[in-house]
Amino acid sequence: MQKPFLTVDGLSKTYGNFIAVSGISLEIGRGEFFSLLGPSGCGKSTLLRMIAGFENPTSGNVFLDGANVTKLPPERRPTNMMFQSYALFPHLSVAKNIVFGLVQERLPKNEISARLSEVAKKLQLEALLERKPSQLSGGQRQRVALARALVKRPKVLLLDEPLGALDKNLRSETQDELVRLQKELGLTFIIVTHDQHEAMTVSSRIAIMQSGRVLQVGAPETVYEAPISRYVAKFLGEANIFDVASASQDHGWANVRLSGFDTPFRARIPAGISIDGSLWLSVRPERIELGRDGAGIRGVVEEVTYTGAQRRYRLRLPTNATLDVVKVNGGGDDFHVGDAVVARWADEAAHLLAE
Repeated sequence: MQKPFLTVDGLSKTYGNFIAVSGISLEIGRGEFFSLLGPSGCGKSTLLRMIAGFENPTSGNVFLDGANVTKLPPERRPTNMMFQSYALFPHLSVAKNIVFGLVQERLPKNEISARLSEVAKKLQLEALLERKPSQLSGGQRQRVALARALVKRPKVLLLDEPLGALDKNLRSETQDELVRLQKELGLTFIIVTHDQHEAMTVSSRIAIMQSGRVLQVGAPETVYEAPISRYVAKFLGEANIFDVASASQDHGWANVRLSGFDTPFRARIPAGISIDGSLWLSVRPERIELGRDGAGIRGVVEEVTYTGAQRRYRLRLPTNATLDVVKVNGGGDDFHVGDAVVARWADEAAHLLAE
């Protein structure tokens, strides 16, 4: 990453004895599409509101483009925030909703008109400017809210669950539109979401949060393929997780024995993980192959689920644990409930986890 454009330095927020955000530090580059991902109540929206200036931190600082903005009110920060509810004024036209903030700032009328034309064209709202919010679809209201945020030309656009009210198909279309706009405008976007697929789709990097802390930051493929904890592995997709009985280091890899199994395995050692502590081994279901014989972990097919593009298998292992396997649907079901099978995976598919 280039020189940080936005820096969150040791930011904390407490409400009495409750710690909403605990000493978070982040560096976000200019022009990044950065996601704060986590379950409800993990502190991601509180963190976003502190960046915006709507919440005062208990401790820590926010730096934007080299300036400390921690003490500045929201209207004096070069940021703008788009809320999940969109918060459109029902009695105002689309045009008046978009320029409301500019009118409040008493900008010249010709400047307001020029900015309105610019943003309406970019977001394809020109034919809707005289309508009221009640006359718009959900996707159109979302674009109006986005236009109102962009018309003020912020350096950073903050999005708090902006797509939560949309249905699945429209949500997917709007995700693509957000990515296109972010690249076209070159702005820094920070989005709060609890939707793992959404974060993976739109983000250049993701910060995964739990209980007011950031657990891992990285590109989508990094946090998915190389999670550093059981929580991250389970939260970001699906993972089979085994207890590690013993592990020894071997040139950046680990030779591993799993509890309850005699077969030796090899696994990657992610940065920051020591093999001296308690360890687990993680393998994604789609990285596992099934066969009738050969080396690997033996099991019996307990469930088969057809999902269209995939077939999902659940195996019962000799330890009585289960193993989930996902295969791209090739038009035929190779394995059935009750079949004895062998599960195996490439060394590169296995990762050690801590915590």
